[in-house]
Amino acid sequence: MTVQTPTQTTRRGRRLAEGTGFVAVWIALGYLLPIDTDAYLLLGIPLAVAFQLLVRRRPLREVWMRDGDRRFRLDRAGLALAVLLVVTPVLLMVDAVASGTWTMIAWAVAAIAGAFPAAWALRSTGPVATLRAALPTLLVGIPLLALIGGVPLFLSGRPIDPLAMLGHAAYWALLYLPVGFILEEVAFRGVLDAHVQRPGERRGPGTALLVSVLWGLWHLPVSPPGQPIWLTAISLVVVSVLIGIPMSYAWRRTGSLAPSSLAHAVYNGIRNALQA
Repeated sequence: MTVQTPTQTTRRGRRLAEGTGFVAVWIALGYLLPIDTDAYLLLGIPLAVAFQLLVRRRPLREVWMRDGDRRFRLDRAGLALAVLLVVTPVLLMVDAVASGTWTMIAWAVAAIAGAFPAAWALRSTGPVATLRAALPTLLVGIPLLALIGGVPLFLSGRPIDPLAMLGHAAYWALLYLPVGFILEEVAFRGVLDAHVQRPGERRGPGTALLVSVLWGLWHLPVSPPGQPIWLTAISLVVVSVLIGIPMSYAWRRTGSLAPSSLAHAVYNGIRNALQA
């Protein structure tokens, strides 16, 4: 059993405080600034970059692939995959430009940019390892969505078109997969989780729980009103813990953002389809 020295314990405590402060600043800005959901997400780009370079003092490529000896490069198959991942964000970009909504345009740009590190991580990790690591989150997340989204939809009596719903879920999943490498997922797994839990350290469940709780609370500034904030916070934290802990472990086992981003994209795609 590994025994931590007082110095190691102090450093670990400082990392936990720094990670908590990172999310607290983001949440505070969400309450203080008059911004919508997309702009709140976009705030994570400068915050995550600053935290990675100034606090963690690690290269940006490590937020996608943790091992420092892996260089960002795409072979022909990787470039082809990146082009495929760009298609759906480009379609969104056309709609965003037509509507003139700058936050939607920036969100689409982030998804287009994220297609390239997404392709790199997916190629480096491999399809089998990516799916295997994403599976625990999906096994928790999909039944959870069926319970909190599918059952109310069924009981409402609204007509359900399975093919349309499947297409809607696929569209959003293809958007969320690349954008996760620039927004939200990269911040909470590639930056935050990597900071609070180093390879080889013990007490992994506690830090995975912390990251997931912070992730849940992070949603508060852009959560719809209508119920007491404490009830919203509890529901957000419960859902985020259930799916966030296996996402953290997917990142830790593979050192790749591909599994957690894939699981996150599928989860969000199904959620949006149920809410459409």
